[in-house]
Amino acid sequence: MTAFRTHTDRFVEANAQVLGISVDSFAAAGEFEDKLGLEFPLVSDFPKNETGKAYGVYNEAAGVMNRTTVVIDKDHVVRGIYIEARDFESHPVKALEVLAALT
Repeated sequence: MTAFRTHTDRFVEANAQVLGISVDSFAAAGEFEDKLGLEFPLVSDFPKNETGKAYGVYNEAAGVMNRTTVVIDKDHVVRGIYIEARDFESHPVKALEVLAALT
């Protein structure tokens, strides 16, 4: 999440909205958002995890979402999906690459 915070200016320049989705409750997600000093909303998919399931990124056995970045354009069309569990820094970079290709 903090990797996206590092690139806030570039997302603003791309006229893009960053949104985090958590399996935690609304209150826990809000506390985490504050703790990390995120400059974008972190919303809750708790308790049903419907968004994670709809995008095929919810890991039922572990009760978590696989670390995934989805780029959706202004017409609500998915333009890119990036899944990488360990290299957190790569997520905003990949999202920005997709955004650059849309212009």
